[in-house]
Amino acid sequence: MQLLPKTIEMKFNRNFASYTIEDRVGLFSICNILDLSHHKSATLIKVFDKKYVYQGNAHESPIFFKSSEPYEVQFQKDTQRIAGILCQKAVITDKESAKSYDILYSSNIRIRDLNANTPYAKIEGLLLQFGIQMKNLDMKLTAKKINQKNVNNIEFQIPEDYKAISKMQMEEIINTLLP
Repeated sequence: MQLLPKTIEMKFNRNFASYTIEDRVGLFSICNILDLSHHKSATLIKVFDKKYVYQGNAHESPIFFKSSEPYEVQFQKDTQRIAGILCQKAVITDKESAKSYDILYSSNIRIRDLNANTPYAKIEGLLLQFGIQMKNLDMKLTAKKINQKNVNNIEFQIPEDYKAISKMQMEEIINTLLP
């Protein structure tokens, strides 16, 4: 548990978004790249010197997100500042377990379909505090800082040294690595 990542980096432009989680020493990373125009995702994982990629179908949720559960979104009037950005609040309820949790997002930073292929597809705005579940780990992610810069489409290309594998193989690797 000590080696688990404490941060996630998100990059986006008009066409793509990516979420990357990396351990502190660079031995493990997992990245989801979302093609916002075609609603497709790719999951990349690096473990030591092994590099794999699973390319999902259109409208398939990235492996990052627990997507088999139906979620209900209740928009709130509350606001809060995260990383200097004024955010709106929504309460997400997992209909199967009845668990609820808050997310914070900014509708001032809008990218078309930024949250497509995630449980947060109904949220129109940049997520600045939200949860993801990987295997049995529930993670709450909160933005610490925002850097505005131009992000070229080339930053979202899958490196050539990643070997294509099936979704089942990718899930097996993740299940083996995570508690």
